[in-house]
Amino acid sequence: MIIGTAGHIDHGKSALVTALTGRPVDRLAEEQRRGITIDLNFAPLDLPGLPPAGLVDVPGHEDLIRTMVAGATGIDLVLLVIDLAEGPRPQTEEHLAILEQLRVPAGIPVFTKADLVEADWAELVVADVMAKLVGSVVRFEPPAIVSALTGQGIDDLRNRLAERIRTATAGRADDLFRMPIDRAFSVAGIGTVVTGTTWSGRVAVGESLRILPGGQVGRLRSIESYGQEREQSEPSTRTALGLVGVDRAEVSRGQVAVSAAVDWVPTSLLDVALDILPGAPAPIRSRSRVRVHLGTAEVLARVAPRVPILPGGSGLARLVLERPLLARGGDRFVVRSYSPLVTIGGGWVVDPTPERRSSWPPSLGDADPRIRLEALVSRRRFGLLEKEIPFGLGTPPGEAARVAKRARVTRLAGRLLAPDTAAAIERAALAVLTEYHRVQPDQPGLSTETLRRSLQVPLPLATALVDDLRQRALLVERDGLAALPGFQASQVAEAAVQQLIELLDRAGLEAPDIAEVARVMELPHLSGLLKRAVEAGAIAAVERDRYFSTQALSAFRDVLKAGDPGGEITPAWIRQQLGGLSRKFMIPLLEWSDRQGYTYRDATGRRFRR
Repeated sequence: MIIGTAGHIDHGKSALVTALTGRPVDRLAEEQRRGITIDLNFAPLDLPGLPPAGLVDVPGHEDLIRTMVAGATGIDLVLLVIDLAEGPRPQTEEHLAILEQLRVPAGIPVFTKADLVEADWAELVVADVMAKLVGSVVRFEPPAIVSALTGQGIDDLRNRLAERIRTATAGRADDLFRMPIDRAFSVAGIGTVVTGTTWSGRVAVGESLRILPGGQVGRLRSIESYGQEREQSEPSTRTALGLVGVDRAEVSRGQVAVSAAVDWVPTSLLDVALDILPGAPAPIRSRSRVRVHLGTAEVLARVAPRVPILPGGSGLARLVLERPLLARGGDRFVVRSYSPLVTIGGGWVVDPTPERRSSWPPSLGDADPRIRLEALVSRRRFGLLEKEIPFGLGTPPGEAARVAKRARVTRLAGRLLAPDTAAAIERAALAVLTEYHRVQPDQPGLSTETLRRSLQVPLPLATALVDDLRQRALLVERDGLAALPGFQASQVAEAAVQQLIELLDRAGLEAPDIAEVARVMELPHLSGLLKRAVEAGAIAAVERDRYFSTQALSAFRDVLKAGDPGGEITPAWIRQQLGGLSRKFMIPLLEWSDRQGYTYRDATGRRFRR
């Protein structure tokens, strides 16, 4: 269990942690000299008969809010500290807003310095604060009134914490391991040590970890939690990981330690559900520049809301990050304005890896994971890989698989597709075959490999889709060729050949060239049909790119034969006999006649061979 403090500067947070744990927490020389906390500090809370809990002490100064947010990440219970002598101050309210945006589940209002105020004053301050906490999304328990100096109320508070630790539910050990890093340093004999609060999952000594963003991979040499060496880490605990093979200079707060065996992907785009605080200075409009705090990271970003979000309002938006971070569906974050530095809202990640051009179904922000999964699937061109579901939903793999089973989706090749998307790809595949049969009627089918690639989808998906169509008898496959059921190349080709012959018959002695025939028949390839028609004796090639029907050629031969015996055959005579036939057709026809032996040339001209 992780317990954190929150509250205004100098309200006694560090003194409270020291009183509860018996250990001073300000570790930096500057903190000890100035008497204020300027960085995150940690101490174990060891109570008899209970597992240790982690206590996180955060700074309260307004200039250190970014550090406070990093410390508040992953806490299970917050001690909201208020100085009875001063009452709530600006950072009390800002810290509370941050806790609410992070959805910290529970809290105890702790009123400190009880030794400095009268009882009636303390009663007024407590009543005022508790009234303000009514309706908070943080479930606040009854207040604790303490004095770290005299010890008043410390034992009672410690007993209350003991009960919370005793009844705390275990973290998600069945989930993917993830630990946002809040500190990194080197230790002789160990290597680089990174510390943080383990958000989920377990990791064991000897495993490989990856630091993201960045990508460094190292072997886990040692694990320490609350001063004890461990063989395995546990979720919701403070953990120090000793890594071999990781360069300390390349590790910093804001990165995340994850298992190297899992394909985590940093992102520069986040689609989010955004809530803007009522006191925000201005609406959130497109390209507003903000600071995004997620985990221990702080990243500058531009906001692209679907519509402007007014103070006190909410809506879906895209965050375009200026550098990548690691996120998962459901992750909570805080948004602060670029300038001035004030907290203006927060929200949760609805899609950690969106495509640049995505639809925005309203169900994207639905609380039901099944409905949200269907929305995530539908907004992707090629759906969602099954292994990506735990990242998109932010749930353990086992739970993600159960949600996927209930979802109204199509499953192919380890991928979830929206039914409409799958149907559209199927229609595209069948349309490709239909068009191929039309333009290549003499071919038995299209190469299955060509069909897959023509769909312009990931090849495993195309392969699975073609297999599925075959299993459903929507296409047939023989010898690596795909065809529509019932397609017979000979029958279809015969019809196309007949169409070709009829076209050339109608053209007579003014036959179009091959390109024009292809255009009229709407067929890009004619070689197979031309070959069939020639073999059938229905057409003949007069030029390389021009064919005539044998019926027209026979008529032309008859015209030649009807000339005067022994008379010369001239183009002028031909034109007269055929009603003005163009030289464009006449000359090739006469040359063809010479090649066929119907005519010949002598010293005086061209004559018909009788």
